[in-house]
This record gives sequence, C-alpha cells and structure tokens, in this order.
Amino acid sequence: MGEFEKPRFVQYKPAICAHARNEQVGCSACIDICSAEAISSEKSQNRVKVNFNLCVGCGACTTVCPTGAITYAYPRAPEQGARIKTLLSTYAAAGGQGAVLLLHSQDKGQALIDELGRAAQLKLMHGVPHNVLPLALWHTASLGIDVWLAAVAWGAQQVVVLTTDEEAPQYLDGVQAQMDVAQALLNGLGYSGTHLKLLRARTPQDLDHALQNLKQTQQRTPREPARFALVPEKRSTLELALDHLIAQSPLKAAERPEAIALPAASPLGAVVVDQAKCTLCLSCVNACPAAALQDNEERPELRFIEKNCVQCGLCVSTCPEDAMALLPRLSLAPERRQPRVLNAAQPYGCIRCGRPFGTVQAIEAMLGRLAGHAMFQGAALERLKMCADCRVIDIYSADNEVGIDDVADGRNLQGWKP
Repeated sequence: MGEFEKPRFVQYKPAICAHARNEQVGCSACIDICSAEAISSEKSQNRVKVNFNLCVGCGACTTVCPTGAITYAYPRAPEQGARIKTLLSTYAAAGGQGAVLLLHSQDKGQALIDELGRAAQLKLMHGVPHNVLPLALWHTASLGIDVWLAAVAWGAQQVVVLTTDEEAPQYLDGVQAQMDVAQALLNGLGYSGTHLKLLRARTPQDLDHALQNLKQTQQRTPREPARFALVPEKRSTLELALDHLIAQSPLKAAERPEAIALPAASPLGAVVVDQAKCTLCLSCVNACPAAALQDNEERPELRFIEKNCVQCGLCVSTCPEDAMALLPRLSLAPERRQPRVLNAAQPYGCIRCGRPFGTVQAIEAMLGRLAGHAMFQGAALERLKMCADCRVIDIYSADNEVGIDDVADGRNLQGWKP
C-alpha cells in the first residue's frame, strides 16, 4: 500500500548515442527492438527518448546498442561478468570440462528447469547435464555479444540462451542476429563448432531433448582462459574479449585472414569511400559519434580508425555525395587501431593570398554548378576562388560595390550589384 517510484532499468548516455546527428538518422536498433514502445526518436535533439514509465526492463536495447549508450542499470555488466567468471572458474577448478553456460529467465525459464529436475528425479527424463551451468537473468535478452564472447574467453565451450513463450518475437530476432555476428567472429578466428545457440523450449520434454543434443557437439575454445574482468563500457569489454580470442586463436599468424566478414548487424566494421565522388567536405567527420572518422588539420585528408567504428551508418546518411558505404568486418591487422587515410586531395589556394582554403575537387565542383547561375557572374564567380577573408576585402575594395554606409546615407544605388 502506498506510492513507490518505478525503477529505472536502463541508463542512457546521449553523448555516445549513434541515433542521429544534424537531424540525420543513423542507428535505430533500440527503437526497433523495444516491444513496449518505450523508446522513441528525438532526431532534432540528436538522441532517443526513453519513457521509463513504459520500460519493463528487458534490456534488449542494451544488447543491440552498438556503442553502449544504453546500459543495464542493475545488475550492471561488471556484476554479471563477476557471476559468470566465478561460475566458470569454480567449475574448472573442480575438474569440470566442456562447460555450457545456460542463460535463462528467472520466471518461466527457471520454472521449466525446475520441472525438468523433478522429472529427472522420477527417472522420467535425463535432466540437466552435469556440464550445463544454469544462470538466471531478469530477461534473456539483457546480455549481448560482449558478455557472450567474454564467457567463451573465460572457458565456456558454449553459451546457450533458453527462451520460452514469454519473449517477444523481435527479441528473439535481435538476439539471434547478435549471435550470428559473434559466431562468425569465432569461426573466422579458427574456433570450430557452434559456440552460441538460441534454444527455444516450451515444455520440459523440449528442454530435455535440446540439452541432450548439446552433449553431441564439440567446440574449440581458447587454450588458456582469460583473466580480465568486465568493465562498464560495452566497447571496452568487447575489445578485451577480442584481444584474448585473437591471441589464443588456433590459427597461426600466417593462416589468419586479413579481415573476417560479418553480418549486417555487426557493431564492428569499416567504411568504404568512393574517392571519385568524395569532395572532402568532411560532413561525415562532424556526424561520426565515435570519432572513427577524423580530419587532418595540416592537409585535406579524411582519416579513419577502424577500432572505433560502430557501423551506425550516420556517415552514409550524412554524405551529400553518396560516396560512403559500410563494410561489416573485423580487421585482424594491427592498423585497425591506427588512423589510416581514406581519401586525400590537392589543396586549392586562394587566388588572392595563396592560402589553402579547400580542395581542388570541391572548388571545381562548386564552380561548375554555379557558373550558369545569375547571382554568380563575373567578379562574383571569381570570389568563389578566394578564401573567406579575401572575399570580404575584395567586395569592399571594388569600385562597383556599395558599402553599408552608402546605403544608410541614401546615396544613389544605380549600378550596385549584389
């Protein structure tokens, strides 16, 4: 009896949100997956809006968010990671092998496992295998690729997510899409087998049959379990897991591909630039929420740090020349952490002072488009070849131009050209 504050299940950091920039929409994964319609777009504010009164705390938005702008309030990723790491390390210390982490909801998922346990006591079913380690969650969609890969790095042979009829269809689709990305990463690094599985069961019989089938498969795992702990930032945890999995890869360095192709839902990847179209306007640099795209203060260059890219697509939607495209992948080259040049151009010098103020391609394209415009004829067209300062100087020093003082004095404006 009484009045209580509704809990806020998630935390939102708009500064790293990849939803919108300059009213251009990029990532909308959290909006698309929310079954409660608690998340809506505020593209004029370059962010999303979370209605905490509608939010049911499933955490699916945190799973599909590529940047970690939306995170679970409690238990946070470090707490969940500590539980999983302790569970796996304790099992391994007791001599256990082939650990399977079974993530399930604390409601219907837990009830299904309890029913299976009672049936096993009556010798009616096999029950939960000894190497399957159940872990209850508030919602099965609340953990994603960063935690799954961390669990594999810690020694889990498989990560299985048990779903019942309580999950909305878009949650299952979102979890499966993220699993496809994680599995492509593992297989590309040489870890054979199926390490991530979405298990759907409605009855104890379904669950018993599925768990028994898990024993028939073998997955390759890292030679040594990782020792890192989960950190609050999703991207940092993902990088820790990837670093360990790459270092422990069964493939020799010479056998590894330069890059692993990933599905479209990947939060990792590169950007491809059509240099023939790109004018180096650098609109993409201003739009990038992760500082993956950068300029060069000393020369006209577009630089790219692949490790930072979250594949949100804001650069693609912002580019006025349609010169950019996304390339979902994981580069295994050390250069993925270093800036590399995507496009460079010859600087265009001001015809009056010689100072560079643009690129040859951009200025020539502008001149070509405006050459036939009535407002840009004669001296006006030539001023487009000048820097901003020289344009002002040229306007006020020209004989056929009228200044503000002349207009205020009411002088004859005949011959004035805008």
